[in-house]
Order: sequence, then structure tokens, then C-alpha cells
Amino acid sequence: MKRNMRRALACGVMLLGMGVVGCASSTGQSGSGEKPKQLLVPGASPDVAVETSVTFAGARCDTHGCRCRVPGKDEAETSPPSEGSKRFEVRMSAGGGSASLDMTGLGKVASSGPTETCVYFDVPAGSQHDVRFVARESAVGRGIAPVLKVAEYGPKGPYWYDVVNVLCDAPDGKCDRAALDQWAIMARQRQRGRIDPCGSSVVTRLAWETSGGQVERDGGLFRDLTVSFAMDVKKFATQFAPGSTECVPK
Repeated sequence: MKRNMRRALACGVMLLGMGVVGCASSTGQSGSGEKPKQLLVPGASPDVAVETSVTFAGARCDTHGCRCRVPGKDEAETSPPSEGSKRFEVRMSAGGGSASLDMTGLGKVASSGPTETCVYFDVPAGSQHDVRFVARESAVGRGIAPVLKVAEYGPKGPYWYDVVNVLCDAPDGKCDRAALDQWAIMARQRQRGRIDPCGSSVVTRLAWETSGGQVERDGGLFRDLTVSFAMDVKKFATQFAPGSTECVPK
């Protein structure tokens, strides 16, 4: 009975405007009527990549890595993407553990600890990519503080458009079910698969899952979190500042 209660606390199903977001029990049952996803079961944490393989782009990066942009002060890409490509920024951290981002056709980004890792890379306009973000605690019962931010560069401004933001932090800074529910509320506000209506990248099939946590021992902190989605990079060039009313459908 206690085991089933732990699973129920760790997992649930939520519907977002762009698709199903959720996690279910290890039996694979789902109350949504849709085909159940492959699930992570208690005790089986997902693997996290330890090396970055994505190809760096732009003057912010060298062979050793990339320096982080300072929002509001350091917006321009002095070495912009070539014609037919769009530049993206990934900012990641994982307080209490490690995290990785796997993008089909583009490579992986790895991050460890609370210090923010930034990576800049180019993506072909008109391409589609399946993306999987995984964060995992390094000490049993201590929990994880996963952060993922993906942004698209707009040369005209220059601007940066938010594509995906993942943040799961309870009052103690770690991820649990209540914090993840708060993130889902924010994700539900997306329109046409976009956080920013003026960006050109559309996110669909956004979903999350976890192997849960030892409720009696650590207050329900998640030991890991996996967020997956599909990213469609449209061909049209961005024009307006982030959040401009010109981009909102009338």
C-alpha cells in the first residue's frame, strides 16, 4: 500500500495546451485514454551524458567552451549565423547533481552542479529535432535542482526569444511534485507552441517523467527529472521584439 502511495505522489498526468505532460506508475497505466509512454520506474534513474558534443558557433565560444551572454547588455552575435541557419543558446545547471540535453542531429550538452553552463550552436532553418533533457541527483535523498533555458537569436534587434524554460525548485531549491506542478502552469500559457509569439521555433509533445523520490526519507524530493519535446525551427526570419503585439494572432 505504501509503495503504491509513493508512486501516486511521484507521478501524475497533466494536460498542457500543446500536448500531454505527465508521468504514470510503473505498470504503464494511463487514465488519459492515450497510448502510455515508456515510463521510468522507482529505483531506475536515467543516464546522463557527461560530455558535450554539439558543435559550437559564434564568437562567444572557443574550443574549450562558451561564455554566457549577459541578458540586456550583451545581446548581439558579433559572428552571426550563416544564411539558412539560426543560432540557439542553451543555458543549463543542475544543483545537487548533473544534467544533459540530447538533440537529434545536433549533439549533446552536459552540465554539472549549480554553475550555469552556456552553449551556442547553429541549427538549419526548416529542421525538426527531438530533444531530451535529463537531470539526476548525485547523492541519494538530496534531490536535484534542474534548470534548462533554450533561446533563439533574432539578428534584427538583436533579440533573443525564449523557446523552452524548465525550472523545478521548491522552497528548499530542489525539485518535487508541487514545484513541477507550478512549472506546468507556466507551460500551459504557451500559444501555438511558443513561449514568445515573435520567435520562429515551435515546441510540441512537451512531456515529463521521473522515477520519483523516497517520500518517507526526503520529503518527496525527486531524484531525477526528464523533460522531452519536439522542436520545429521554422524558415521565416524573425522581425519584432520579444512579446510584441504584432506577433499575437488577432
